[in-house]
Amino acid sequence: MGYDVTRFQGEVDEDLLCPICSGVLEEPVQAPHCEHAFCNACITQWFAQQQICPVDRTVVTLAHLRPVPRIMRNMLSKLQISCDNASFGCTATLRLDQLQSHLKDCEHNPKRPVNCEEGCGLEMPKDELPNHNCIKHLRSVVQQQQTKISELEKTVAEHKHQLGEQVRVFYACLLYVFDGRAITMVSSFLLHFFFF
Repeated sequence: MGYDVTRFQGEVDEDLLCPICSGVLEEPVQAPHCEHAFCNACITQWFAQQQICPVDRTVVTLAHLRPVPRIMRNMLSKLQISCDNASFGCTATLRLDQLQSHLKDCEHNPKRPVNCEEGCGLEMPKDELPNHNCIKHLRSVVQQQQTKISELEKTVAEHKHQLGEQVRVFYACLLYVFDGRAITMVSSFLLHFFFF
């Protein structure tokens, strides 16, 4: 869907307007034969219903569409547009081709990631910050850590049990092979090492 015409400074050439949504072309594409230009999203939605040009009714498919000429892209990029966050207090007016980079860093963007300054350091969208509760978040983090510690303790206990079984089998094999001779010292060392 195109950009709202009222967001632009001055008049916008009608050749830069989408005939489907009447907005300023956004991600513009062009039909090859009639050369009518449309917003990519608008014409894609149109083609879901019918495979004809919405202006002159010539047969066109999505596969036929191509980018608009460079001169049209240049004209669009030079248009002066107000920031998407004007309703949140941003007064910036900038070239259309600079809009996306501005939005990422716009101080008034309610979805811009910010870090909690109350102590937990959680990164969240700016508009969620007023309702954020550090204690609730940290309680959740502690719970996750406790769960992980419990799982690790269980794994350690299982490995210790398996190792103990392997030592017992090894000890039995030693007794069998050496017929109990001269391994008393070794066996007491192994038992002490693995079980105390």
